[in-house]
Amino acid sequence: MNDCPLVWIMMGVAGSGKTVVGRLLSERLECDFLEGDRRHSQANILKMLSHQPLQDADRRQWLLEIEDDIQRSGDRNRETVITCSALKLSYRKQLATLGRVQLVYLAVTPAELERRLAQRQNHYMQSAMLHSQMAAFEPITPEENVITVDGLLPPVETVNQLLDQAMRRFPSLKNPWWQRCTE
Repeated sequence: MNDCPLVWIMMGVAGSGKTVVGRLLSERLECDFLEGDRRHSQANILKMLSHQPLQDADRRQWLLEIEDDIQRSGDRNRETVITCSALKLSYRKQLATLGRVQLVYLAVTPAELERRLAQRQNHYMQSAMLHSQMAAFEPITPEENVITVDGLLPPVETVNQLLDQAMRRFPSLKNPWWQRCTE
């Protein structure tokens, strides 16, 4: 079996750049992109719009839907980039055990997260919810298979940094995914 990731999970709290960096990564890899926020139920979205933090029970179905996306990518043998906050170690373990998954953490300072969220429009996750996400975030442990990149860099440079680190781990990344994923 090939050791390259088939699914890349872009993780971090709101405002860390998961969507922007994830879309750029999927363009560079010429693969699918899925926005994990679109898997939230209407009840979760309404809860967040009213500035109520989600609890584990609220996130359960959302995580199962992301698991399904990971499974479908594996079944179809298609490389995919998926965004998911993956705030807790248990969530990350749940997602990482599904096969060829590479977690990517976008490290961003709290001040920059607040600045970015203050500029957001037409999104249910506003700056008022940031503190609850930061409180729920469990630090990355050395045992986890996570590539950490600097989310303060311009997005193109963040993707370059990510791919540099990933190519050291997975030399076959120099090949397009459709060749790597069938090896």
